[in-house]
Amino acid sequence: MLDTSLYNTEEILQLLRLEQTGEDRYRGQSHFMGSPNVFGGQVLGQSLYAASVTVEGRRPHSLHSLFILPGNHRLPIDYEVERVRDGGSFSTRRVVAYQEGRRIFVTSISFQTAEEGLSHQRAASESPDPESLVSNLPGWKEKSAGSKRPYQPVPVDFRADHSGDIFGGNDGKTTKQVWTKAPIALPDDVLTHETLFAYVSDYGLLWTSLQPHNIRMGDPRLQIASLDHTIWFHRPFRMDEWLLFEMETPNASGGRGLCFAYVYNAKRELVATLAQEGLIRLRAPKS
Repeated sequence: MLDTSLYNTEEILQLLRLEQTGEDRYRGQSHFMGSPNVFGGQVLGQSLYAASVTVEGRRPHSLHSLFILPGNHRLPIDYEVERVRDGGSFSTRRVVAYQEGRRIFVTSISFQTAEEGLSHQRAASESPDPESLVSNLPGWKEKSAGSKRPYQPVPVDFRADHSGDIFGGNDGKTTKQVWTKAPIALPDDVLTHETLFAYVSDYGLLWTSLQPHNIRMGDPRLQIASLDHTIWFHRPFRMDEWLLFEMETPNASGGRGLCFAYVYNAKRELVATLAQEGLIRLRAPKS
């Protein structure tokens, strides 16, 4: 039986479906993630949904986003889609997210008609089988009990290759491997899997930049926020099958950290690539 205290998969799937409020205009609700701010993955997934329903017969291959202002989880988010271009093979959409008339997020998404072509990929690194690893979720819930930010359910399982979680760590590494999968069978429609992937892609990626400095999420000195986010979709995938996120952080400087992730299915086929830069500040402790 699914432990509903750990997972909220069905709630998130519903959250990623928007209400149409006008021509190319949509509205989404938000949910509480332990912070007054909207979770960035929610806006990524909802904006991808808004753009996708304006395109027929084509799937997204790239998404380039900027987080402009923090969103308020108590307020709905309005999405406006601009149909920039529909060409012979590609379609371009620009989506702007608003709260109370203020722009909080903008993204450009490109869609392509399926076609054959040259094919190669970055090889996956050695990694443990996900079934040999323990879920990180019960440990997260236990560690957060009684804290100011208690555990909030998530839509997928996470199984890290080392250090027991994805919240940074104390091993000093610049790389990290995490397996993830939805705990329930999902519908076959591709958009369900793509929007959930966009949602999940904002979990843990930026936190990789904390590892070389032996810092963990939850450190009271830490101020961290996403600045931008890019997804390249390479091959079909399912979110109810295991996906391996190979994350790395090549640089941190100027109060920012840069991270990449290469995402593989269980056959070690590269299905997506992620890039994200975020704000990372260590505030002086209060005296």
